[in-house]
Amino acid sequence: MILAVAVLLLQFPAAGAASPPPSGLNRPVEASRVTVPSEAPKPADQPESGEERTSDGSRPTPPVKPSTESASQPTSNVLPPPAFRPPDETPVAHRKLWILLSATEHSSAGFDAWSTRYALSNGRVEADPIMRPFAGSAAIYGAIQVIPIGLDYVAHRLQRSSGWTRHIWWVPQSVASATFLVSGSYNVAHTN
Repeated sequence: MILAVAVLLLQFPAAGAASPPPSGLNRPVEASRVTVPSEAPKPADQPESGEERTSDGSRPTPPVKPSTESASQPTSNVLPPPAFRPPDETPVAHRKLWILLSATEHSSAGFDAWSTRYALSNGRVEADPIMRPFAGSAAIYGAIQVIPIGLDYVAHRLQRSSGWTRHIWWVPQSVASATFLVSGSYNVAHTN
């Protein structure tokens, strides 16, 4: 994967393939290639209308416009890397934060499962109809992890999306973590 990203960023030409030169970018204009358009010589006694003459009767030579690019610049066939970030590449800080939020989310879901088991052992009843079949056994620890896994995937996709959703990728994991912590705290606080 790292090699693929490096090839995309550096854009190496294929071996043996002749790549066309860049479209005038980064290429200096050589002085030998600058030519002044020539006209067929006209007799000096046939002046054109509005044409200026020098004091000796000859036509002045047109001025040569200087090139905007300096001839002393080195020629470079290497194009700069693209200004965009490929969609599968995210900053390292975002990956670390995603991992931290995932760990927090799964830990808080485990705390909610433990507090539910604790509350059930003290005579309380599971209110969630989806979790009720798992509440009486240790299977609740695995069943409750389904939601965090799905939200991890959603956050991962949002992180690599384009547009405004790219900026809120952390919301599903954060809201789920807070919800699991509130549920677990409620179970523990109202059991005694």
